[in-house]
Amino acid sequence: MLFRRTLRRKMMLGLALVLVMLVTLSLSGISGLSSYRDAVHDLDFSINKAPRTGDLLEAIGLVFEPLLWPLPEQIAGAELQRRELQKQLAASRRGIAEFRSKLQRLPPTEAYRAREPLTAALLGDIDQQLAEVQRLEPLVEDFEQREAALAAMRQLAMKAQALAQRIPDYQSGLNRTLLKARDVYRSRVWLVCVTSAIALFLFLGLVRSGYVGIFAPLRELHQGACRVAQGDFDYRIALPSDDEMGELAASFNKMTARFQEIACDLDRQVCERSKQLVRSERLAGIGFLAAGVAHEINNPLSAIAMAAESLESRSETLLAGATADEAAVARQYLAMIVSESYRCRQITGRLLDFARGQDATRSHADLTLIVSEVLAMIRPMRKYRDRTIVFERTAPCYVEVNGPEIKQVVLNLAANALESIDDEGALRIEIEEQTDQVCLAFEDDGCGMSGDTIEHLFEPFFTRRRDGKGTGLGLAISHRIIEDHGGAIEAASAGPGQGSTFRVYLPRRAEAARAA
Repeated sequence: MLFRRTLRRKMMLGLALVLVMLVTLSLSGISGLSSYRDAVHDLDFSINKAPRTGDLLEAIGLVFEPLLWPLPEQIAGAELQRRELQKQLAASRRGIAEFRSKLQRLPPTEAYRAREPLTAALLGDIDQQLAEVQRLEPLVEDFEQREAALAAMRQLAMKAQALAQRIPDYQSGLNRTLLKARDVYRSRVWLVCVTSAIALFLFLGLVRSGYVGIFAPLRELHQGACRVAQGDFDYRIALPSDDEMGELAASFNKMTARFQEIACDLDRQVCERSKQLVRSERLAGIGFLAAGVAHEINNPLSAIAMAAESLESRSETLLAGATADEAAVARQYLAMIVSESYRCRQITGRLLDFARGQDATRSHADLTLIVSEVLAMIRPMRKYRDRTIVFERTAPCYVEVNGPEIKQVVLNLAANALESIDDEGALRIEIEEQTDQVCLAFEDDGCGMSGDTIEHLFEPFFTRRRDGKGTGLGLAISHRIIEDHGGAIEAASAGPGQGSTFRVYLPRRAEAARAA
């Protein structure tokens, strides 16, 4: 369960990959900006903040300008040269002071500390040279000594410049800074390229994972739904993934299989209902014919019975001249004609009742008692003595039915089952109570039935009795009675020689039967 690749885990993995890409690109960009900032800081320090030897030389060179003027011949010219020299000396000292200030602001690195003693000594010597120039500066106004003084001051300024040139160049690290910046630039370019390649690889992996894990299964599900919608119920979606898509595909396949089963079952029920409708139409036609035939036969039978009764009532007069034996035979034949005529009238009356389908009175009857009474009549029959009839239920089972009609159905089914089994065979009868109905089952180990026999079993005059004496009406009448009760009767057999099973379903209440 922990290693199951669900859509949630896939989405979290995708978001993690996107986060890794963003972090990688952000770190590479931040690293590049940081290196750029360091390079700019180093260059700014080297160019603008570090003390430059050139500035120091330029500051000392200011002293040379008034010392190189032509020798003035007047006092005013000498005073002007002296003031200019004082001004340039002050500017030179300010330049040296600014150089010292920048020198003090240098970071305390080992390279700078190594140069610091030499620089301090040279700056001290330069101060001494400029101080000596300042000491000789009043001699500029002395016409006798100024030429020698100017020459001496020029020598001192040249010596100061020579000392300044010996000071280490603190901007010599600019080249190293540029080289370092170039190396950093190259490394950051490689870093950006590598991180971009990683981000591209992760992005392609994310796209492929999304396609394989989400878009391809969705397309497969869409195609499967379209094919099933077009009527291809045999199509199944094959998704090997173990995520929600796989579960959805499995559920879709189960739904399709279930729908296919329902469709097949509906087709079977339609075919069965159609066959039942055909049987009902045939029964209706036969009932119509039976009603007509019974009605036509009933009138002659009534006439025969009435004529026989009339003759029987006048037999004393008509047989006055006959012998005693002849009179007895005539009376016997007349009585037989009367009884058989009325018997035939009863038969035609039953046919008329069956054809008319009259509703009989229904009441709460004990189905267990009905079966027991029928078996009590069947068991003593000589031809059924070698068969075993098993009915073990003793508890009552009440249903709202017409008792005589249901007794006729039980008799027909039991007789058919006993006729189909050989000696030492067995018939098992069971009653199963369900919520709204009761199932009465007749199971035998007799000759069994084929599929064609089961298909035509409830049709009138269809019989497969082994003795050839059946009329083919017993099951048709039973089917009609059970349908009138709102129930159903089913027949099943594994094949010839493997026995048969009949199941009768009866609703517990007549109202439920009429609603059905």
